Amino acid sequence: PPPVPRVPPFVILDASHGGSESGAALSPTLLEKTVNLALARRLQKELEARGIPVVLTRVGDNALTGDQRAVSANTSHASLYVALHSSSSGHGVRVYTALLAPAQPGQGAHSFLPWELAQSPYLAQSSAAAAALAAGCASEGVPVRSSAAPLRPLNSVTLAAVAVEVAPLGSSAGELATPEYQQKIAAALATGIAALRLQLEVAP
Repeated sequence: PPPVPRVPPFVILDASHGGSESGAALSPTLLEKTVNLALARRLQKELEARGIPVVLTRVGDNALTGDQRAVSANTSHASLYVALHSSSSGHGVRVYTALLAPAQPGQGAHSFLPWELAQSPYLAQSSAAAAALAAGCASEGVPVRSSAAPLRPLNSVTLAAVAVEVAPLGSSAGELATPEYQQKIAAALATGIAALRLQLEVAP
């Protein structure tokens, strides 16, 4: 039989930190890298259940540099890159886009840009993605804020790129480790990503 053509993933999920880079200590027993990977896996299940193809940058407890993450995203043929972070401060979800000036006129996706500015031509798409994810969270009753931030590796990603930081709803960081809360966040983000995919498919 002829080989089945591989469907490019719509979204690449990047569970931040990993290996010796554990991220924030969310509580005495809870490391950020563990929560990020659990969220990535739940979100992958939610998206695949909706027929949205996904790839993860890491599936185990391994370290990746920011550059490795960006290269992985840029060669994935995905339409959206989502970096997952978690924090014990604040409430709900924060959605970040790269803190960069938009590309100058004439600077398209195919012009040469320094690695640290590669995201510039994609900022409008990234902002649309951030808005869709924020709307998904709001629709599920999850408090959400959006802003730009100098978060690596967003600046070097050559597709729509956002970072999502998940904080507890209540005052306990332990909530981040509960299946119920992880599922609520995964469903909210999946709703936003599914809406974004519809927008992109309708766009000319």
